Formats: sequence, C-alpha cells, structure tokens
Amino acid sequence: MAVAHGDRQGGGIGDLLLEGVDVDVVVAGAVHLREFHGRVWYLCGWLTSTRRAGYGTAVSLTIGIDEVGYGPSLGPMVVAGACASGRLPLGVCIGDSKKVFSQQKGIETLEPAVLGFLRASTFADLLCKLSATMPDAPWYGAPLCLPLRAPLPELAGSWARLVEPAEFNRETRSRNKSDFLFDVAAGLINRVRAAHPGRELRFVVGKHGGRTFYLSGIQTLISPTVMVIEETRERSAYRIPGATIEFLMDAEERHELVALASMIGKYVRECAMKLFNDWWARHHDGLRRTAGYGADGRRFFREIQPYFSKLNIAKESVLRLR
Repeated sequence: MAVAHGDRQGGGIGDLLLEGVDVDVVVAGAVHLREFHGRVWYLCGWLTSTRRAGYGTAVSLTIGIDEVGYGPSLGPMVVAGACASGRLPLGVCIGDSKKVFSQQKGIETLEPAVLGFLRASTFADLLCKLSATMPDAPWYGAPLCLPLRAPLPELAGSWARLVEPAEFNRETRSRNKSDFLFDVAAGLINRVRAAHPGRELRFVVGKHGGRTFYLSGIQTLISPTVMVIEETRERSAYRIPGATIEFLMDAEERHELVALASMIGKYVRECAMKLFNDWWARHHDGLRRTAGYGADGRRFFREIQPYFSKLNIAKESVLRLR
C-alpha cells in the first residue's frame, strides 16, 4: 500500500509517477511512498523529470541537500547532495541517516544505497565521485577499501564537502555555526548550478537550525536576483534565475533525495571516523573507538591529547571549539 501524507504546498515527495504499485490513498494530489519504521522508505516509484514546482516552471533536475555531523566535537561535518532527473529504483531502503544507521550494526546499513548508487571501491574513490577533496590530516593517509554491492542506476549527480575541525574552528571563530553551514550549502548549490547550466533546477535543503529567513544569504552567496515565494517555520522557498531553492523543516523525512543525501553524508563521515579511529589506535594501545559525539568524544580527546606534541598534531585540527 502506498501511503500519502499530503505535502502539496511544501513540495515534499509529491507528484510521483508510480508503476506497478497499487495506490490506496491520495491526498491533495500528492502520491507518496510506502512507509515503515517511522518514515524510512522503500522506494515504490520514481521522480518525474517534469514535476511542476507550483509556479508554472517545469523542473529538469531535483537536488536534495543535507548535513551530517553538525554537532559532535570530533570528526568532520559533511554536507552532501543527491540529484535525480529520472527514476530511483524499487526496493532500496532510503531514509533519514539517523534512523537507518546504528553504531551497533555499523556502516554496512548504509552501503546498499550509498555504494549502490555511487559504485565506489575505496574511500578515495567515493570522495572523487562526490567531487569532494580528501582532507590532509594524517589519519586520511591509509587506504580504506569499501565493499561493492550490486550496482543500481547511477544518480544524475552527487556531491559532498568535508569540513575538518581546523576549518570549522577558523570559520566559526567570529560568527555562529548556522551561518557557516549556510555558506557550505550555498557553495554546493553553486557547484551544482555550474555543472548543469541551462537546466531548470529545484534544490530541497534541510533547514539550518530552525532558521526561517535566507534571502540575504542567497543574495550574497548565490544570486543577487531573488524572489521570495514563502517564508514560514515549515518552509522557506525562493526563486532565482533557473532554479528554485526550498529549505524544509525535517526535510530528510519529507523528501527522499534529501534522505539519500543524508545517507551519503553519514556514510562519508563514518568512513572518515574509521580512518580517524584506526590512526589513533596505532599510536595508543587499548584506545576505545569513538563516534565523536558528547561525553564519549570528550573522553577520546582527553586520552589522545598527551600524544599531540610527539605526533605534531595541533589541538584545533582534532577538536571543534564550538
């Protein structure tokens, strides 16, 4: 059964073309996806490439953008994007990475979707496919082989940007974190626009810290010509030449491409944390691994700090100060 949650105004997952699926519920013209375990989807159909954005413009490509690792004290923040013009395959588990991933099961919970779409065999290969730069911290020097799964149709595009603690600290020294996060997301939006000149684009982005107003940032970093479509707690939407940009509350639960971007970002961060943990374990016998969050991240930092001088590691390159 396909379940509709009715998000026509917000642009959500609506207007999907389903083939071979019995649609039992339709609300306000928006046909949604099968749901299980709290908004984690098995894709039952695919996005149409000509979906109307609600103001008479045919969308050629839809791009979902999300961040992962905004809050921990250790490891990179990752902003990722996933772009589709055609169909997403049947039977693939796509959902908010926080719900799909668990430390107990490990990153293999993300691999069928992430590696299926991107077909990477090493971490370096994965970053290359995401047009992301490998950070120069010493723990990224070791090769990391990734399992290969049965290939799926490739995305129209995918991107990622890793922000290491040193850059995060430098950029947030005199401004708040949400402003910096917007800068990173805007940079990714500009990269996608440059990669697809002349195409009508729709960007769906997770809201940054509950923020409602993005006009000034868009004018400064993306396009000086902007039309405000809507600015509410749930949705902030803007029109620029050749593209629509929507910031949605809980976007990873409302749009499958944002959920896929979330999974890509989480997978990239977990690979980075594996290299980070492996590198420190080679220098500190018996060191317990960390995901980098909360009290456990602080515990890990205290245990490795005595080695900084010997290994020529700066505190700011490991620990986020804000």
